[in-house]
Amino acid sequence: MEEKLKREELAELMATVLEMEGFEVYDVETDEEYKPDFLAVYKDEEVEYQIAVQVEDCESLNSSLAEERAKAIAEHCRQSGEGFFISVPLECEKEAQDKLKEWEIEDVAELVPIGLEFEEEEEE
Repeated sequence: MEEKLKREELAELMATVLEMEGFEVYDVETDEEYKPDFLAVYKDEEVEYQIAVQVEDCESLNSSLAEERAKAIAEHCRQSGEGFFISVPLECEKEAQDKLKEWEIEDVAELVPIGLEFEEEEEE
């Protein structure tokens, strides 16, 4: 039986992957109603890149809250020039691509599907 990852688990997994890629991950401190789950910041010698990260599971992707958050974050990123990742489980990648188009944010939001594969141990 395949167990589906929930938003909180996906957020932890995404943060870990970004940290492994050299990003620093920060909680968002803002009074704005719709905010990303976290910010990922990458610094090299010349430039600092800041990326807002929104994480949705297959169920929450279909909520009005997810849409409202995504649109608000996208608008902020358009104005600030920051990057925007929306991370979803692999099994709802196609649906998420459709949502980005429907919400008219594909110009600023990059979809980052994420999944885990577990190897089953064979009994001897």
